[in-house]
Amino acid sequence: MRGAYVLVIDLNENRKFQFKSIGNLTCEKGTWLYVGSAMGKGSTSLENRIRRHFHHEKTVHWHIDHLLKSGSEIRNAIWAESSIRVECDIAKGVEQMKDIYPGPKGFGSSDCRKKCWSHLFQSKVDSGLERKIKRVFTTLNLEPRITEDGNI
Repeated sequence: MRGAYVLVIDLNENRKFQFKSIGNLTCEKGTWLYVGSAMGKGSTSLENRIRRHFHHEKTVHWHIDHLLKSGSEIRNAIWAESSIRVECDIAKGVEQMKDIYPGPKGFGSSDCRKKCWSHLFQSKVDSGLERKIKRVFTTLNLEPRITEDGNI
């Protein structure tokens, strides 16, 4: 299965990171949204990518792996199947939501083809958050689904 997803992440403490590709950055305690995609087969399929994010024991490979390593919990993942790349379109839709602020430049988007600022966003509101994210998907003619345990 191929497609895109948004992880809703509760960060339990302020976190500082240092990356070769995007430099030093800080993420404040609170709710964060990460937009990702999985367009491959096998380990890079949508179901395996989402399942991997929910597992705590894994090799740190992507920017998001550092954020999920400790002091955070994935509340849920909102996802949809798509045969075309929609990750950046979803990120732009999330960025336009009220009380959502772009995260550090280049986070999750260092190889972005549409030159997105970030694929990580801080949410200053919890009320109706999942409903608002699902609306971004439906605006793009995608059928959003949700998982709270990583199984799709």
